[in-house]
Formats: sequence, C-alpha cells, structure tokens
Amino acid sequence: MKFLFNLFLFVIISSTSVFAQYEDDKIVAEIGPIKITVSEFKKRYEMVPQIGRHMKGREERLKAETLYSIIAEKLWALESENLGFDSTEIMQLSFQSIKDMNLRDALYRKEIMNKVVISPETLAEAKRKALYYLNTKFIHSMDETEINNISAKIKNGASFDSIMVKRPEYDLQKTVFYQIHFGQMAELAEDTLFNLKLYEVSNPIKSPEGFYIFKLYSIENEIIENERQANNMIKNVNRVVEARANDNVYQKYYKSFFPGRKVETDGELFWSLSNKLIEKLKLRGELDKVKPGESIFLDSEDFMSIKNEFGNDSLALPFIHLQNNPISLKQFLYSFAFEGFYSSFTDPNKIRAQLNSRVKRFIELEFLKEEAKQKGLENLPEVKEDIQMWRDNYLATLYKKTLFDSSKVSDDEIKDYYANSKSLGSPQTLINIIEISSNNLDVIVTIFNEIDKGADFKELALTNSSENNINPESGLVPASSKGEIGQIAKNLSVGEVYGPIEIDNKYIVFKLIDKKEEKINLPADFNEIKSELKKELKGKKLSTKMIDNTVKLANKFGVKVNEKLLYNLPVINYNMMVYRYMGFGGRLLAVPLTPTFIEWVEKWQKSKQDLP
Repeated sequence: MKFLFNLFLFVIISSTSVFAQYEDDKIVAEIGPIKITVSEFKKRYEMVPQIGRHMKGREERLKAETLYSIIAEKLWALESENLGFDSTEIMQLSFQSIKDMNLRDALYRKEIMNKVVISPETLAEAKRKALYYLNTKFIHSMDETEINNISAKIKNGASFDSIMVKRPEYDLQKTVFYQIHFGQMAELAEDTLFNLKLYEVSNPIKSPEGFYIFKLYSIENEIIENERQANNMIKNVNRVVEARANDNVYQKYYKSFFPGRKVETDGELFWSLSNKLIEKLKLRGELDKVKPGESIFLDSEDFMSIKNEFGNDSLALPFIHLQNNPISLKQFLYSFAFEGFYSSFTDPNKIRAQLNSRVKRFIELEFLKEEAKQKGLENLPEVKEDIQMWRDNYLATLYKKTLFDSSKVSDDEIKDYYANSKSLGSPQTLINIIEISSNNLDVIVTIFNEIDKGADFKELALTNSSENNINPESGLVPASSKGEIGQIAKNLSVGEVYGPIEIDNKYIVFKLIDKKEEKINLPADFNEIKSELKKELKGKKLSTKMIDNTVKLANKFGVKVNEKLLYNLPVINYNMMVYRYMGFGGRLLAVPLTPTFIEWVEKWQKSKQDLP
C-alpha cells in the first residue's frame, strides 16, 4: 500500500557509485597531444544507450564507430583551441558549471565518502530489520499543536482507533495497513517505529508533509523464495546503510563548514532579475498552454532573452559579493541557465522566494568549489580526465557550429544545383524517419524504457515529442536535407532506432522506417522545390565540409589507434541512459552525447596511403 506522503530521507549520491574505477590507463588512441584511455572509452561506450547493441556480431563495429566518432570530436576540439574558442564567453561561463561540479564532487569524495565508517553491528541490525514488515496505521496533521493534543489524549487513555476513524486519513486505511519496510523512511523515524511493541502508539513524528502518529498492529515476515531475492535484499540493505552513513557525515560537514560565512547580494539586481523571471514564466506558460497548478519550464531561449534584456553594463555588475571573488550577474545567469528553472507558482512572491533559494544555493556551491580548489583537487587524475572530456566536447561543438555557419548557400548555387541535378538525374538516398524530440532528458529516458518494453515508436512520438505533429513521419526525403540526422540515418538499416543526439538544445531519438536509392526527379517549376533544395544543398555542403575538414585535421594533428587493444577490450552493454549524481548536488549525463560520425575514416585512411 502506498500513500502520497513523504518521510523519506534525501541522500546525495556521489559519482563513485556510478563509475567503476578502471585501473587500466592504457591508451586506445592518440590524437595529437590528446590521449583516449581505456577508462574514457569504456565510459563513453557503456554509458550511452544504443538500440540493437545486444545483437550478435555487432560489437566490433560499434566499438570502432564509437572510437572514431570520439576521435573526430577530439580533432575538432584541437582545432577549436587553435582558433581561440577556448577563451570565448560561452566556454568561460557555460563550461564553468561542469568544471565546478566536478571539483565539488571531488571534495565530496574526500570529505564525505572517504570518512564513512560502517560497523558490522550497524549492518547486522539493518539486515535484521529488512527481514520483516511493520503493519501500521497512522493519524496525520499539518498542525503541530493539534497532533500534540491528539498524542496527549492517547497517552491519557483515549483510543487511537476511535480518533482515527473520525479523520479524513481513515479513508486510506479502511481495509489495508500502511506497511513499513527497512529503508523506506528517514533513519530516526524508522528507528522509532521498529522499536514499537505490538499495539503501541508512537510519539508524533515530523516530516516535510506534516506530523504523524503511528500504531503498530502486527509484524509480517519478508518472504524470500530464492537466492536471487536474497541477494537483492542484501544489495538493497548495503545501499541504504551506505547512503545513510554518507548523509550523516555530510550533515556534520555541512554544519561545520558554512557557519560564520556572510555574503551580500545586490538587492536592485535581484529585484530586476526576479521581475524578468516572473514575466518570462508567465509568457512561457501561455505559449506552452500550461494548465493551472502544472509546472512551467523555462528553456534556453528564455534565459537568453532575460540576459539580453539587461544590457552589458548591468550584466558586468557584481551580483554576489563573495570575498575576493565577486560574481557578476552574467556569471550567475549562465549557471542559473545551466541548471534550469521551473515553477508551479504564479504568485510573484513565491517565485521570488524560489529565486532567493537558488541564489543561496549558488553561494554555498561557490564556497565548496573554492574549498576544492584550495585543496588542489582539480589536479587529481580522475578529475582532470572528466573535465577534459567535457571540455573537448564543448570545444568540438563550437567548431562544428563554424562548419554549419559557413555552409550557407546562395540563390545562384541553388539554381545551379537544380539545373545540374535535373539534367544528370543523379542518384540519391531517400529516407523516411520518425523523430521524437524533447529538451527534457528525462522524457528521453522514459522513451528508451518504453522501447525496451516493446512500445510502438510512432505512438511514442505522437505522445512524447515536443513538436506536437499529427503525423510524426518525415515522408521520403533526401537524407542530405535532414542534416546530421540524415547523415546518420542513411547508414542505418530500416527499423533501426538511433539516439539520443543533441541538436539545437534538444535531445532527439529517431527511427528509420524506410530507405530508397532513387534518381533525382525534380518538378519543372524551380520555385516549387526551392526551399527543399536549399536544405538539401546546405546538408550536402555541411556533410562534405565535416568529412574533408576532419580528414585534414587528422593529417594535421596525427591519429594513432591501438586496434588490437580496442577489439579485445571487454565492455558491458548496459544500453541505458546513465546520470551522474554529483557530490553536494547537481546532475549530469555520465558522458557527453557524441553522435556517430565515421564517414571521414575511409577517406582519411586513403589519404595516408596517397601521401608520398
């Protein structure tokens, strides 16, 4: 039996529980000065889902596709650095959030996880509790005075059951008990209840949703039918005990670290920012037709709009006055946008309270980051590797944007392309795909779970995509007209699903449902197809540039691949989206999303053979 009240304990989970620690730091590939280790490759192969990865005979191909796609990313990152993109505003501010999260996570491991001690007695007691359920009923109140009065009446002889049956919460408990099992509640509340005797009534227990009084009616043994269930129970017990031990150390550290630290925030800037935030939430709610009481999510365009409304002078002003390190309004906004913001409130005062909490949290995280830097934790090998991995991904994205921006086509080019294509009747790949797109990665996680259960992809697209299309199919269109998606789709087999990839701040999963090779058959009237030809020609130019430039960069910086190591490397096919929960808060994808891009490899290998 489940109720919608919460006595659960919030636990911060560090990334150490997500990643195995690979001792093997052998090099799988070298790209100029950059080295891809076994550790990085395995993380990037295993922590990103690929539909069909379990199919027999595909592992070598998938390993090669993954590695050469990462190599292309590293080549773009090196060239991006050569072009000075590492000093751009977006790198200095947006990427800073990821760097800071890694530093705080390292501090969490050092100050929290490394100091956790779990005694054999604690573990044995937890295993004992996990062997049975408590069958209880409860009285609930939001009012502390009321719950204390009820408790006093029961202690003076009043019947718990007589009081309970007259209250609204009784409707939830008429025919069933509320069962309590180990690990379900906060530790102190759980200890109280597991120490009750039969028919004993607890003292009031405080929770985020109010106050509760429980009565124990019976104890029911956990039924364990096989070894698998026994092992799962032990794993769960160990997980809960470890999480609670972590939280206990965390609470002590938190209480000792922050007292005495004082910071001032610019009141005028806060008021101005809150006004713009309130207005943006109102507009976004209207645009997305959000119903009253539902949450309104701001997207990247909303944050950019807020930033642009301030002007450069205001953005440069100190918003938070940290000692020796003032934080400008611009710095705060980039961090604010990185973490995202949503609200179910329309009351301006409640929205301001939310913003105030975010500012307070930001200040705390800044103190923790500075503590990590003072302890030299940014020099730890595992921290450097993760920061470098994300840095390369960001730089590569900036370089790819230059290729996209330089692939513009003129009207004359479109006319020439039309004339040549019409006269030559050149063959082309046509694809029909179904796309699901969302700026919320949790939606994509749900999609993969539903696919695993056998859900129909088209139905998922109709109910989950942010595009709200009546017909989610693209129809047969030239692969080149679909840009990066088309480039990937033309190398898939019909029926294959690919994703997620990140394009224009959205996560996309798509399914190839048809593919044909046909000669171009253009209508007589150029104007009928001009816009489609523009997309197609731009896609072809972009694809050609990506391939040619990557080949040039591979020859410029040099690429070495240890194929023997690659193909003999044992990997696990988790085939799931993996999040990394960072110490002291924050969530990040386990690894960057790097779309498959191997079209450059054959041309690069041939170019090496042609070299004198």
